[in-house]
Formats: sequence, C-alpha cells, structure tokens
Amino acid sequence: MAQQKKGPNIFILNGAAGSGKDTQCRLIEEKYKYEVITISTLLKEYVLENEETGGETSPSQDDESIEGVERKNEDIKRIKRCMKDGSLVSDDTVIKVFMHRLEKYINGEEPCAGIVVNGFPRTYEQALLFAKNDIPVTSFINIQVKKDNLMSRISNRMVDPVTNINYNNKGVEIMLKKKQGIHLTPEEELVLSSHGDAFKNISDEVIARLTKRADDHEATFLKRFHLYEQNEQKIISLFPTVYHSVDGNGSIEETFAQICAILDGVGWAAINTA
Repeated sequence: MAQQKKGPNIFILNGAAGSGKDTQCRLIEEKYKYEVITISTLLKEYVLENEETGGETSPSQDDESIEGVERKNEDIKRIKRCMKDGSLVSDDTVIKVFMHRLEKYINGEEPCAGIVVNGFPRTYEQALLFAKNDIPVTSFINIQVKKDNLMSRISNRMVDPVTNINYNNKGVEIMLKKKQGIHLTPEEELVLSSHGDAFKNISDEVIARLTKRADDHEATFLKRFHLYEQNEQKIISLFPTVYHSVDGNGSIEETFAQICAILDGVGWAAINTA
C-alpha cells in the first residue's frame, strides 16, 4: 500500500477464541463509531459472493481467467474447510481480503474516526504486513482469558443467525425464568449482570431463533487455542511499544472499561503494557 497521509487511528483487538472480541468490538463500534474489520466476517462474505457468481467461466474467457477462477474456487473450498475444523486460512487469502477492506476505509470518501481490527493478525507473516506496508498501529490490545473460562464460554455460546450476536446459553435460560416471573437466586442475578446489557432487551423472537455455532465444539476450540498460543508471542514481539494486555476473565463491562481506558489514552491500573 502506498504511503498515506495521516489517517484514522488503527487498533488491533486480539485474543483467543471465546475471549469476547466480537462483543467488545460491537461495544466499541457503538460508543466510538469506529469501523470494525472482522476477518471471519470478511471470509464468509468472500465465500458467499463467489458462490453466488457460480465460479463459472464462459468459453470466450482466456486460460488465465479460467486459472484465476479455479484458484478462487480452491480458495473457497479451503476457507470453508478451515472455518469448519478450526485451522487457519492461508496468509495470502486472509491478507488479500483484509487489505481490500482496510484500503476502502482509509481511502473512502467518508471520513473514518478509527478502525478496529478484530482477530487479525493470527500469524507472524500476517503481523509483518503492517510494517511492510507502513500501516501505523495506534494500539495492539490483547484480551487474556484463562483456558478453562474460554472453554466454558465456548460450550455455552449461542448465536443469533440474523445479527451474528453471541449470547451465553446459561444467561438465556436465566432470562427466560425472569420473563416468567420466577424469582432468581443471587448467583443467577450475578450471571445476568456479568453480561452487561446483553440480555436487557432480548426479545422472545430472538431467543427462539438462537442456535449453536457450527464450529463451537471442544476439538475445534482446542485446535484454535493451540494455534493462538503458538503464534501469540511472535506476533506481540512486532508491536512492543503499542502493546496492551487486558484481563478478560471478568464481566463484559469490566473488560470494556479497560479497553476504553486504552482507546481514550487514560491510564488503567489493571493494564500491563510491554
């Protein structure tokens, strides 16, 4: 990417599967009006867009075009396989879709207040992209959560297929009790409060359509967690002056408060900076 004049602040939000990146990005988007780049969403869009075209070529197209379509079809197959089994999509494919969206926000006609990159980079090669292309990173924020807590969140996670918002299944069950007028125990009230406003306005319609994510299984989680651990320190080493670690073991609101302190440039006692 060519050298740009000073553009929007770019924040990287990283963490293992189940650390709450999607939820925190949604809160950041609501409060700061920042654009969010979520790689998993971009890859799903890439698959859908290319499947809708059918991936077909006409007889008039030259061999190079046909080869290009074949490569794209192979990309789609690999992406779908990786999303299913928890392995990493190739760096080339991820970098391609990321750069396309980043340049759209940086060079767009509408001014962009800031950009949050959700769950990227996941490998050392992807992380090198920022230095190679002179992409300045304002802060690299890593949400750290204990493995047991991550596993618990994954096993209890439900998703609204319409909005792609994640909900805790235990919290949904407690909310249904509350809607029915059943008295909640202090422990149940604590579960609801730990998820902030997530259940405050959830409707019966949303509850009825919640489903288990296809990739939320122990084997898939363990594979993703292993890949995260394998790459974490190598990635962090490339962002020593802008790296921040936040404790994501607490409630959604507690984690968000730490992230806001970084975005606002305010010190926070619980934040460890490299």
